Amino acid sequence: MGKIEVYIKNEGVVVSQGIIRPVVDHACTDGMTGKTERIVSVSDRLALDVAEAFANERGLILEVHDVHTFRGRLKALLKGVSKTPTIIVGNSRIEGDLTSGLLKSKLESCLGK
Repeated sequence: MGKIEVYIKNEGVVVSQGIIRPVVDHACTDGMTGKTERIVSVSDRLALDVAEAFANERGLILEVHDVHTFRGRLKALLKGVSKTPTIIVGNSRIEGDLTSGLLKSKLESCLGK
């Protein structure tokens, strides 16, 4: 059984900010806080969705690596991945923003090799 590796970047985005008041009457406990959410870019999400559907249709194993994490960065470094989204099928590599149709056809051609 073959596998498809997808490299994406899950980034933190600040969605709101607030001020923390001092716990005691001491200025060093003042500060700003922010609420963040993890988001995936549109192109990374598209690549992941297409690769997942493709893997499910063909009974392939799907491995997703988030290059924002230590483990994901290490895997990407070892595989020579420098940008997201990147999809690796065997010895073939698909990089960058692609349309859904073009990505599917490239995945088909990777399996044909």
